[in-house]
Amino acid sequence: MTAPSTAREPRVAIIMVNWNGWRECIECIDSVLAQEHRNFHIFIVDNDSRDQSVEEIAAWCAAPRADAAWRVLPGVARHTNQSPPGSVAYRLSEQGNVLLPSVSETCLLTLIRSGGNLGFAAGCNLGIKAAGLDEFDYFWLLNPDTVIHRSALSELIGRAAKIDTIGMVGSTVLFYHRPETLQALGGGRLDRGNATVHHIGEGRSYTDVPLDGSAVEQQLDFVFGASMLVTARFIREVGFMQEDYFLYYEELDWAMRGRGRFRLGFAPRSRVFHKSGANSSKALPLFASSYFYRNRLRFVRRFLPERMAAAKRRLFEEMLRHMARGRWRMARLVWSTLLSDPNV
Repeated sequence: MTAPSTAREPRVAIIMVNWNGWRECIECIDSVLAQEHRNFHIFIVDNDSRDQSVEEIAAWCAAPRADAAWRVLPGVARHTNQSPPGSVAYRLSEQGNVLLPSVSETCLLTLIRSGGNLGFAAGCNLGIKAAGLDEFDYFWLLNPDTVIHRSALSELIGRAAKIDTIGMVGSTVLFYHRPETLQALGGGRLDRGNATVHHIGEGRSYTDVPLDGSAVEQQLDFVFGASMLVTARFIREVGFMQEDYFLYYEELDWAMRGRGRFRLGFAPRSRVFHKSGANSSKALPLFASSYFYRNRLRFVRRFLPERMAAAKRRLFEEMLRHMARGRWRMARLVWSTLLSDPNV
């Protein structure tokens, strides 16, 4: 299977950051390879996995095979549905934060060893730099624990191409194990009163997805990082993602930095099925939660310093809820966050 380059089709770099999640990543790759839009290259940044992820993904590329545990999902096509599925040409790079040489049209995938667990933002930045802003029109940041509808990418591109000031476009994200239930319509809203964020449409039925995404776009403060198409122009003018977040709030920071220059878009028919934290769940919950709370205050300090007191009051209320439910370790974590300097 090849991805022929044409003058009519925009070139897309698909960036995935993997950490100990080769099984999820392979299922995602399998659905990406069956996309209607064919002019793409996949860049997988491996964040120092300890489960032989790079070797497992490379072995799958040499001999693609389906897994009996994979769900049948509406509109999802798979490379392994071909009979027989062809091998997937790939290359392996040990270089970080450098522009890699262009590849032939027959090579569809680049595996990059990052050399350490860099976090989501730095991993994405590494993948973008390896791909090259001058080589690609769009960069699709896609969680490796997703499976995508066959037209997901073409719908994202279609929305981005309609208005030249659109810098990011989000998908309709549904839960993989509850494919009729929404996780997010494009992204979410920021409550500026206390710096909490909320996914638009979360928990609602897929039947509630609007045919016209303009009303959702008016509510968007950020695009959900599980599926975020970003234009090369946006990255050139706004810059790369802030890497000191490591995990959580980096998408909101990026959108805020582009505010006033770029719009956020939503492609309702771009469907993405998300396993919801399959990679991050491999970390200790306290580890992930520490970034969630700390980065909320980090974000407030940068963009809403006048709301710092309100944000800390909200954290204090969350600490009391943890205590009321007997979650003492979480309560102590929130308390230590309140006492610490978010810039440390």
